[in-house]
Amino acid sequence: MTIESPTVADRPLSGITVIETSSFLTGPFASMMLSDLGADVIKVEPPGGDGFRRFGHNRDGFGASWTNANRGKRSIVIDLKTAEGVARLKHLLTTADVLIENWRPRVSESLGLGEDVVRELNPRLIRLSINGFGKSGALANAPAFDSLIQGRTGIVASEGRNGTPAVTPFNMVDKVTGTFGAQAVLAALYERERTGKGAVIQLPMLDVMGYFNFPDMFQHRTFQNDRSDWKPPASQVLATSDGYVVISPANGQQMSKTLNAIERPEWKEDFKRMPDPVAMANEFFRRVGEVVVQKDTKHWLRVFAEQDVPAAPVFSLDEFLQDGQVAHNRIFSEVDSHVGPIRTARHPAIFDDRLMTARFGPPAIGEHDAEIAPAGGEA
Repeated sequence: MTIESPTVADRPLSGITVIETSSFLTGPFASMMLSDLGADVIKVEPPGGDGFRRFGHNRDGFGASWTNANRGKRSIVIDLKTAEGVARLKHLLTTADVLIENWRPRVSESLGLGEDVVRELNPRLIRLSINGFGKSGALANAPAFDSLIQGRTGIVASEGRNGTPAVTPFNMVDKVTGTFGAQAVLAALYERERTGKGAVIQLPMLDVMGYFNFPDMFQHRTFQNDRSDWKPPASQVLATSDGYVVISPANGQQMSKTLNAIERPEWKEDFKRMPDPVAMANEFFRRVGEVVVQKDTKHWLRVFAEQDVPAAPVFSLDEFLQDGQVAHNRIFSEVDSHVGPIRTARHPAIFDDRLMTARFGPPAIGEHDAEIAPAGGEA
């Protein structure tokens, strides 16, 4: 039987302490994932709180994006512009397992928290340092935000349609970077079990997206000396008479089934004679689309299901929340917070039938000051 909300002791990272000094989304998203897996995450905020707290859609000073990335954490306020504040953070690091920060490279040194200093404080500490472009090079200290990395890595150009570049919404780069950050921390924790030593992990957002995008976006640059033009993939979204469907026939057999479903089996020979797979795909979706638009979404979802054609409705965000499979998988649950109940998404991995749901809501500014390393330095 699936455990609805395992205790901390029942989670894989029980006993791991993470100090997080980051803002925006990259570092907080990484540490939130570690919290869901059982780590005790202590969020270090400046006086007045993390500047991202009130960003965007919010309720009573709790921004929804900040809330979603910082639930399940404890908060303390430390002024790192003071010697006392730096000393307090150092005290925390002496017994911590992980430090997650997303300062620009020069900031660490200016605070007296360079790699050598931190390593001497705690040789077993794993430090995840997220930055935009790396700790050296012409762009090392340049500002780095999601859309800027998208622009530099070809995403904006590739997402464009009809000659107009477009930024992919919803902070894709930040969340992908945070996910890679959590993965890197887990690998370092495993390595520490073998060696007894911590690690300094540099994670530039630029490098992450190069790695993440390469398998499919750079097909035309995989083979050396290939100078092919980049061809945008055919749109898999097809209009129906009352909405849209998405189809994804991934091989010849599924394409054949699609043509059977739309009652155009005679087109199969036409497509077999097309030598260019990209041009063939574009023509396939164009022709199928001309048929699909003639009937409603319900009809096509039924017919495609009968023919085993990979197809899905185009849901709104609210329709996704109400989807029966989502409810069956128990992806979302509620926890209490300072602004009332909030909906949270659980960690997607299921460990021995345990669902890693959110442990508690986001903290108020400095909510846990009294219980975590008081100013005097005693824990």
